[in-house]
Amino acid sequence: MSASDPSLVRTAAELDEADPLAGFRNEFVHSETEADLIYLDGNSLGRPARQSLEAARALLDQQWPSRLIRGWNEGWFEIPQRIGNRIAELLGASSGEVVLADATSVCLYKAAVAALGARPDRTRIITDDQNFPSDIQVLRAAARTVGPDHEVVVVPTDGIHASLDGVRDALAGDAGDGPALLALSQVSYRSGWCWDMAEATAVAHEAGALVLWDLCHSVGAVPIDLTAANVDLAVGCTYKYLNGGPGSPAFIYVSSGLPQMVNPIVGWYGSDDPMGFDFDAGPALDASRFLTGTPPVLSSSPVGPAVELMLEAGIDRLRAKSVAMTERFIALVDEHLVPLGFEVRSPRDFQRRGSHVSLSHPEAQAVGQALLHEESVVPDFRPPDFLRFGFAPIYLRFADVDEAVARIMRVVEGGGIDRWRDAAPIVP
Repeated sequence: MSASDPSLVRTAAELDEADPLAGFRNEFVHSETEADLIYLDGNSLGRPARQSLEAARALLDQQWPSRLIRGWNEGWFEIPQRIGNRIAELLGASSGEVVLADATSVCLYKAAVAALGARPDRTRIITDDQNFPSDIQVLRAAARTVGPDHEVVVVPTDGIHASLDGVRDALAGDAGDGPALLALSQVSYRSGWCWDMAEATAVAHEAGALVLWDLCHSVGAVPIDLTAANVDLAVGCTYKYLNGGPGSPAFIYVSSGLPQMVNPIVGWYGSDDPMGFDFDAGPALDASRFLTGTPPVLSSSPVGPAVELMLEAGIDRLRAKSVAMTERFIALVDEHLVPLGFEVRSPRDFQRRGSHVSLSHPEAQAVGQALLHEESVVPDFRPPDFLRFGFAPIYLRFADVDEAVARIMRVVEGGGIDRWRDAAPIVP
């Protein structure tokens, strides 16, 4: 390893010894049967926290069996608001502006339709091609719901860096055809590009559009201040860097400055008196009005303890370690993997990068399968030729960064590509 790059001056052992977050690693479950596993897919599904598993067991073994329906009066009923308020602290939001709700796509649909309803004379939604494909599908569905004249405009990018100028031009559009909504992912799922949220929001507001941010790949890894950025709406999942568990509920943020926002999927739980059973009940006054049906108590139970760990660790410390890890990884890739056919496909500027790094390789899927099956490294593959490596700073070590690069080298130099070229898993 070369010490010419400043990211590599200190050894991984030295960095791990000095890491103020090192103790949090033991708060998470690490399989004894896979002691050498290097898990670099926390940007898709985080590791389980021990306290989260204890919370799930308590609900399954004690609360549900012994308390039955009485559990609703003993904490279940307030889960969306209670956990939502704690997530709000990670988002720079106020109490009552965030609730734990449905799947991300459902939350996104609700928010998009509400935004279009609040801009009835405008017909365009602006997004870019770094947004998650499902988000674009949902935005198109929202546009069709509101009216046949509504459309989604997808701004092209270079595949790594997003373009504020491109967004600004799309927001301008044709005279008289003002945009209703700008909807973007703060951190791109492919390249890891990270927007300046305040800057992009201001550009949209200047054009008279509302703004909806997808925080799935940023919450828990990147500092967020929705209030300071004057954000209107946001959604995000809890199973990536927040480590809430597979399929755990997403959250929705609705600025308290937008009381006119109407939930398009009205339901009893979002009313001002859910237990009144009134056909004509009005909406709740805060973000709770964007709830619809009975909250998923079982899948929500692991989320709370996991969020508490993130708050305890502190987003500034998490971000600092994340940056150090991704910088180190990129420096090692440049030195050892670029000669083997890899290319960094994430922004080089850490201020414009989230907590995952994407590499391209002509045989990316085969490399990923060889890493998984032969070297106990878990990245993920995105067609046609991307491998993403997610660095969840709360439980990863700097030694994992160095060892992952060493194992990638072994796979390529040892013929792993040929052995796994024909493998095609359902979940890449």
